[in-house]
Amino acid sequence: MTQQHSRKQTWVIALVSIAALGVFGTIVLIGLGVYVVTSNVDIQDATPETAELSFQEARTRFIGEEPLIRLTRENGDIRAEVVRHDRRSDVRPVSLHVMVWDPDEERLVNVRLPLWLLRFGDNATVDFSEADGDIVGDLDLSIEDIDYHGPGLVLDYQEEDRERVLLWTE
Repeated sequence: MTQQHSRKQTWVIALVSIAALGVFGTIVLIGLGVYVVTSNVDIQDATPETAELSFQEARTRFIGEEPLIRLTRENGDIRAEVVRHDRRSDVRPVSLHVMVWDPDEERLVNVRLPLWLLRFGDNATVDFSEADGDIVGDLDLSIEDIDYHGPGLVLDYQEEDRERVLLWTE
């Protein structure tokens, strides 16, 4: 075997190894993404009474606290504004919790999102848009707003049809 043939074989082995590492890395990242989602999302069937108890239990730790997002109804429309405190919180939140009650499906959804994961998003904002319209207008809440507010109540929203959303940070 010539030295030139040996070098070509070495390059082929190196390129195949790099490609195999790339495929393996991609599989690991996909697996990690699936793990993060499945470990942080809890969907359960719940009666209206059970859902109400879950919301009351989650809301009790925030009694007397004003949410970061204040909602007001004017002429049937919902107006949202971010309530900013005079000074920044000393404690930086690490997770955003979302609790949603869907009365049509009778499902209670609990999601815990690590804030480091949300920082990777476009402009590091939490977008409240839905496919069929915005819940709270054109409000996009920045991660900086959440950091400034610190741990606490972010949003407590209830639609007339009893759909309910509760967001808080810890």
